[in-house]
Amino acid sequence: VTKILPFGVFVRIEDREDGFEGLVHTSELDDPTGDAASIEVGDTLTVKIIDVDLARRRTALSQVQAAATDA
Repeated sequence: VTKILPFGVFVRIEDREDGFEGLVHTSELDDPTGDAASIEVGDTLTVKIIDVDLARRRTALSQVQAAATDA
């Protein structure tokens, strides 16, 4: 986790300082309330890439969907 904002958290996808980042929207956090209060910068999350928008240079991630595929 690189940054926490009211609408979600940014997660570095690659294990490099200059690696790609994506957004896990609050609705995709593995918490029914969508609360990121228990998440801190530096935490490691298991996420799934759910959308890549090349034109806008955005990557959408999901912690919920990643947990569902692990079950």
